Amino acid sequence: AVRNLRTSVLLSNVDNPPRVIMSTSSVPGEGKTTLAIALAQNLAGLGKKVLLVEGDIRRRTFDAYFPQIVGQDGILAVVSGKTPLAEAVRHLPDMGIDILMGEKSTVNAADVFSSESFQTTLDTMRAAYDYIIIDTPPVLVVPDARVIGPLVDAVVYTVRWDNTPRAQVQEGLKQFRSVNIPVTGLVLSQINPRGMKRYGYGDQYGAYSRYARGYYDS
Repeated sequence: AVRNLRTSVLLSNVDNPPRVIMSTSSVPGEGKTTLAIALAQNLAGLGKKVLLVEGDIRRRTFDAYFPQIVGQDGILAVVSGKTPLAEAVRHLPDMGIDILMGEKSTVNAADVFSSESFQTTLDTMRAAYDYIIIDTPPVLVVPDARVIGPLVDAVVYTVRWDNTPRAQVQEGLKQFRSVNIPVTGLVLSQINPRGMKRYGYGDQYGAYSRYARGYYDS
């Protein structure tokens, strides 16, 4: 499945294949981070130099995936100029990728990603790597994905199978359209083959405030 996704993303622009790919979703718990990690590892399997970036710095879920590198300088140190990119990234030989962790910040994350310093950092990443995968927060919770979106080449939008309400997906896509960010593809995650039936979203369109606690109160 990840191989098919990789092929679809790279063929989305045959003349200029995407190199900076953003992974996002409507709300937390849809599998966007797992997908970003899997896609990075798959691209590395092609013999490419790949950097996985934790752009979801409000929650820093990479801590659970990569506990061996928690507490080291990460993306904020690089963007601020404190630490060069080459010194902040960590190589994971078992996966064949480099990773740039998130860091707890007293500065609003959207301000970090809308800064000229972040754009310069991204240019540095492009010069050093074949592919950059950026895991961002869900689009309906905080604005970070909409801020980062104009700077990337492709957007992969994860939808949890038989769980995410249709209205949430529609609203998330609408928010991207409102700032002229095309979504390259939607990916269904956490599919249960045994329980598979005709795919349908719920009709409830709830508020998103219950998801925001982990982002604004952490």
